[in-house]
Amino acid sequence: MAETCVPAPKSNSLLAGGGYRLRGLDALRGFAALYVVVYHAVTQTPPDALSRFWLWLGVPVRAVVHYGYTSVFLFFVISGFCIHLHWTKAQASGRPTNLDFVPFWRRRLWRLYPPYLLALILFLAVAALADGATLTRAYLYDLVLHLLMLHNLDSHTAYSINGVFWTLAIEEQLYLAYFLLLFLRQRWGWRRTLACCAAARVGWLLLSLVIKNTYGVFLPVNEAAAAHWFTWALGALGVEAAFGLVVLPRWCRSWRVCLTALAAAAVLAYVQETIKLSWYVHDGVWLLTHPLWAVGLFVLVNRVVAAEVTGRLWQVWPRVWRWGASIGLFSYSLYLTHELVMLEIWRFTSRGIPGLLVALLIMPALSLAFAWCFFWFCERPFLPRRTTILATTTPISAQGSEPVSA
Repeated sequence: MAETCVPAPKSNSLLAGGGYRLRGLDALRGFAALYVVVYHAVTQTPPDALSRFWLWLGVPVRAVVHYGYTSVFLFFVISGFCIHLHWTKAQASGRPTNLDFVPFWRRRLWRLYPPYLLALILFLAVAALADGATLTRAYLYDLVLHLLMLHNLDSHTAYSINGVFWTLAIEEQLYLAYFLLLFLRQRWGWRRTLACCAAARVGWLLLSLVIKNTYGVFLPVNEAAAAHWFTWALGALGVEAAFGLVVLPRWCRSWRVCLTALAAAAVLAYVQETIKLSWYVHDGVWLLTHPLWAVGLFVLVNRVVAAEVTGRLWQVWPRVWRWGASIGLFSYSLYLTHELVMLEIWRFTSRGIPGLLVALLIMPALSLAFAWCFFWFCERPFLPRRTTILATTTPISAQGSEPVSA
């Protein structure tokens, strides 16, 4: 990978303004969010709700959706791509590239925190109505950590209120680490910066082991931002490659590398889940598995961006891409609220509807409908006004594009 910054070609449409979106990234985000919904729905299907036929059908279905959690890694890659866009775009066009911490955080908080807070309040209200709530010290401690988005740092609170909110806490913490990432990238270049991000993953694992053995305190490892910094940094590298600031090796856009990395990660994950391993082998497999997912998804993002820039993306299955991009527009709302829908949805199983049918059809449909309403009333008011929601189905070179983070 060449570290020298080279001017991006003037014909590169990514340098054009216009407020348009990279709809390919929207589509990937939409597919990933829907995959998470189906993954959670299927894995939470009550076994006693399945007849013999549905049990037989559930085997291949569960095999397909088993790796739905990997959508989180795709979210991190896309997030790194989008957050690093502003700096990259300025650098490529020769404008000053200084980022101020306070304005940056003001934009991110205004964009992401109000919908998160509303979803948190709504989730707590529904849970209280269904099961009641007692204002104990532990409950208030849990609530404060969620309000501060630090709940992923305590194993007791990482999954306590809503099982998906820990990834949003990671996002906020990665935004904090962005300024350190930018400093390292400018001072050392991408090779050493990625090495530091990977070392942070190893260092956090070692720190958690030391604290556990010394004090008996269990620090969340997989739920920590340090464990996913490398994945996020790959997205930032991807946007620089899209603008021509760095030149990536050919394998970074190779389908063969993409599929090989994803297949290898799937095998390692299966081994980790099904075979009893000694702790050091288990941890070693964990250290390798997530970066392999990240590399495969990094290549996927590079391919999609390159295909959209040239217009090839819309030549194959255009309706599928447009459908995914439409979901991608409110994928943040879908991610925030789908667990809320699941609190009540399983009452359908008591009416003779097979649980797997609920998980595959009813659950996604109602989750999408609720998320769309939540988007319009609770998320869209906080979107930047300059953002134009427009489905691009022609080569971006004729229009211009600007990825927008969800």
